[in-house]
Formats: sequence, structure tokens, C-alpha cells
Amino acid sequence: MVHEVERVHNLTNGKYDHITYSFQSLYCVMLTLNLLIFDHLVTTFAIGLIPWICRTTKYGELGANYGTKHVNVAAVTPYDRFDHLNKIFFEDISTRWHKKGRFHQACSFLSLTLSVDNQIVHPGRCYGLWKRYQGKWKTEDDIPFFYKEFDDVSAECLRLLDEDYSKVRDAVRKRFPERDFKYMLDYLTLERVTHNSENANIKDSFKNSEQLALIKTPTMKLEDGTFGLNTNCRFFTDDIPYGVLIARWVGQELGVKTPFIDEIIEWAQEIRGEGFLKDGKIDLEYCLQNPKLTGIPPAYGITDVDKILD
Repeated sequence: MVHEVERVHNLTNGKYDHITYSFQSLYCVMLTLNLLIFDHLVTTFAIGLIPWICRTTKYGELGANYGTKHVNVAAVTPYDRFDHLNKIFFEDISTRWHKKGRFHQACSFLSLTLSVDNQIVHPGRCYGLWKRYQGKWKTEDDIPFFYKEFDDVSAECLRLLDEDYSKVRDAVRKRFPERDFKYMLDYLTLERVTHNSENANIKDSFKNSEQLALIKTPTMKLEDGTFGLNTNCRFFTDDIPYGVLIARWVGQELGVKTPFIDEIIEWAQEIRGEGFLKDGKIDLEYCLQNPKLTGIPPAYGITDVDKILD
């Protein structure tokens, strides 16, 4: 699996100088163009969904690519650098190799933050597994595949979570009417766009996915020999504080009630001994005790919801 790659490109002469990027759980954030010449010239961009699903087969030697998206979306700032970045980088990780997956530009980073991504899919599925199995299985063979064996309980959890996100998305569109937010989409709409699919419901979209079929549920062997849901994996450590909680903050600032988002956060924080929510609100004192604890805007000094677009 490609985790971190370095390439070289110079904006001033068209030759390669330096790009560093890494793929992470919330979305892919790529930084640092041409810092060898102009330390003030930085192009920041994020990919809404990782262009292809991949896993390590043998660490340091071999990786497996389970397939690519039909459509990819990225946000870039400054906005007018998208075409150049597409030419020198995006095409190299999509259409050059896979002959599909052309990149399209989102109007804002917020558009990607509030689209359906890991921060909705992973917690929704984990909560469904907890509700159905209490997050525990007798043998390794009993553990369902994370996507291929997606069930009605998990599908309903994801639907309710996405429904709360849609309330927040609608409030954002109303607050910023000058932006089109073309790619700030609900789960099924985004899935049909990026995968060119015709799935009728959430459960089928996962069960029919060739890309996701072999991905296992993150578990750990317990002292009694059974297997439990790994609540220390990135589905909890990343997708809650750097995903769902961000949507919760935006909703709170825009006056949107998000009961199922709250339910997910409260469930996860009780399991892990955390305290992101308190008395129906985000506990800023707790969240800001460590600047790396969460990804909510106040952790970066942004307290005004009108300043979160880019």
C-alpha cells in the first residue's frame, strides 16, 4: 500500500522539485509544493474519497489494489491551481494507470468534509456490529466481513447518520448560497457518482462492491479467546474526533439538531473513556486540552463558522 510518496516538481520551470503526500483515514491531505524555492508558496489539496482501495499484502514489499473509482473529487486552494495540479499529479494516480477516475474540482474543502466518507461509513458500521453482536464473536470464523456482509442493522445506522449529515449540509448551503457544493452529497448519491453504480439501497452498495469485498472487520483477540471489535483502531481514533465530531460542531454552530450523531459519539466515548460531548454540547474544555485530540475548527483557532469554507 502506498502510504507516503515523494515526487519533485517546480512551478516556475515546469520541472520536478517536491511534493509530499500521505493517505489518511478522514481524507487525503497533500501539502508543500515548491518549498525549495518559495517557502511562502503552498498549495493545499484534499481528495474526498481515496482514488483506489488498497491494502498491504506483505509489509514493505507488496500491496494489493482492489480497484479504482470512476470519478474522483478534490478541493484545492488556491482554487485556480486545480488544472495544473491535475496535470502534474492527479492524472498520475488515476487515469494514467486505470484509464478512469478523472478528477473533478469541489468548490470548498468543507464540501468534502461533509460528504459521505469514512467518517460516516466506519462509525455507522461499527455501531451496527456493536448493536447486533455486542462487538464480540466466539471464533475468528464468526466475524463478518466489514462490507461484504453488511446487514440491515448497520445499513439503518448509516442511514440515520447520513440523515443527520444531510441536515448539516442543508444548513451549510443556506448559510453559503454563493457556493454550489456540487459534490457535497449524501451516501447513495455520492456512491452512484463515484462508482457509476445503480444500487438501490445502502446495504446492496456494500454487498455488491468488488473493491470492498475482502476487507475484514477490525478485531482483536481477547483474554478469554474470543474476538472483540477493535475500539482502538482508526475507525474510532480518527473517524470520530476528526470526522463525526466536526460535523457535530458545524451543526451546533448553525443551530442544527443531530440526535444520531450524538448517539454515535456518546456510544464511542463511553467505550473509550472520552468526553467529547457533555450536557448535549461539545465540551470545548475537554476537546481543546490537547490540540491533536480532535479536528474541530476551534482546535486550529477557528471559532467563527463563517470562516470554515477553505
